[in-house]
Amino acid sequence: MKHAEQTVCPYCSGNGYVQLLLGGSETCYCCLGKGTETKK
Repeated sequence: MKHAEQTVCPYCSGNGYVQLLLGGSETCYCCLGKGTETKK
């Protein structure tokens, strides 16, 4: 079994959340709040 390569999510820079234009923040939709992006 191969291990998936994990990298820092480019959308939230590893924070797990993104800043909204109107203020506040929400969970990053790309990494689902994990802060890492799984490459298959």
